[in-house]
Amino acid sequence: MDMGTIELHDLIKQGRISRRDLLRYAALLGLSAGAAEALAACAPQVTPTAGMPTYLSGGEAMPTRVWTPAVQGHVSGMDVDAPTPDWTPPPEPTITPPPPQPLSTATPIMWEPAQWICPQGDARFDTQEALVAHVLEKHARKVPGARRVSQPTYAQFITGLIERFDQRNHVFSRTVWDKNYQQELTKVVPRTPRESPEQMLEGMAFVAGSIYTDDAAGSLNPNYRGYSGHLQNTGGMYDWNDPVSANQYPVSDLAQMSLRIKQVARTFGADLVGITRLDPRWVYSHYFDRESGAYGKLDVPYPFAIVMAIEMDWTEIATSPRFGASAITAHAYSRMGEISSKLAKYIRTLGYPAVPSGNDSTQSIPLAIDAGLGELGRLGLLLTPEFGGRQRICKVYTGLPLVPDQPIDFGMQRYCETCFVCAKNCPAKAIRSEERTTQVTSISNRTGLLRWPVNVSECYKFWRANGMDCSNCIRACPWSLQNRGWL
Repeated sequence: MDMGTIELHDLIKQGRISRRDLLRYAALLGLSAGAAEALAACAPQVTPTAGMPTYLSGGEAMPTRVWTPAVQGHVSGMDVDAPTPDWTPPPEPTITPPPPQPLSTATPIMWEPAQWICPQGDARFDTQEALVAHVLEKHARKVPGARRVSQPTYAQFITGLIERFDQRNHVFSRTVWDKNYQQELTKVVPRTPRESPEQMLEGMAFVAGSIYTDDAAGSLNPNYRGYSGHLQNTGGMYDWNDPVSANQYPVSDLAQMSLRIKQVARTFGADLVGITRLDPRWVYSHYFDRESGAYGKLDVPYPFAIVMAIEMDWTEIATSPRFGASAITAHAYSRMGEISSKLAKYIRTLGYPAVPSGNDSTQSIPLAIDAGLGELGRLGLLLTPEFGGRQRICKVYTGLPLVPDQPIDFGMQRYCETCFVCAKNCPAKAIRSEERTTQVTSISNRTGLLRWPVNVSECYKFWRANGMDCSNCIRACPWSLQNRGWL
């Protein structure tokens, strides 16, 4: 504010200048109309007196007498002559008041009242208390206490030399080359469908959509239909030939790097993550790609495995052995390919070798146990404190220096010794109800372990008869339940 404006401001406050003269002087000073109005707002409210024009209703001016302002001297560089006592201001123009304006209304609210949203996005609630009740009922689960141990719990049941397993002896591989097993499969009688033709169509569509990512991009082999994981030299999400960046990220704190790897894996979609040194006993001695028939010795030259578990939704697993369970399993396989390939790409971009793996190259369950995700159950699958048997496993093998996790013990060996629910609910009678044994059921089992070997040959026969895979053992296991009020 310059000196002229300050002087005007003082004259206004003292009541020594009229609003009309104020506006005239403001114009001479070059002030904007808005600035002049702001100054006028500072003028004291003066009750009209003699010498000050007032107005009757309708805008007619009342008579005025001579008004002598006490303004004299210099105002902001202008020479202002003091008016003589007989000077009379010209009459004010007739002013017609504007028509009355309606009162302004409050701005309307542009949204409905705020609500609490479920973390799963499946419901909204008016109060926080209602949200908490919903989460506890539908999504929360009790988990058992688990302690870290120096050796995985399967170690106590190793009875002899464990030789590396040949992927060619996997039950799915045997459907391609094993003539005797192929002959057994021809005798399988398909079961009468439980679904109507419309339900069959919808169910098959659910499975097709669920496996689509893996089917379309898991491998570029034209015969690939998902589920297998890495195939030799074919490209796709499970490709092992992507180059490693020459610009290497320095790793000075291995523990911090390990924590970051787990954070990134969870960001990409993993539900559980653990790290282990790659035990060569769990690497297949030979690979076998049933889509192409490729067969040969296998080497996985990486010191670490990052093992990730993908949860399968309880609501769909509970429909086993029908389409819902088959679809949610397929969905987990698609997520396996996406998550493992993203994490491998992340590590390669850091300048370290890394390759993704699904149902290939190594035995996933013992690696997951070594990485501290869970224990081996009677049903022959990984059981975790969080999901029981409701997960699928993928891995990333890497040369990135990391800190391995310790295995855990949460009591599953003792529990499975007295629980027979999975065996009783297996439609193929493929799960052993008796004590552990070292006897194998077929070449699809491996020797050197005292355990409950699953008769996977009979298991797969039921799949063929059922027209889709089966998850009855997972559904029946008490640890797979969403609500674990019994704990």
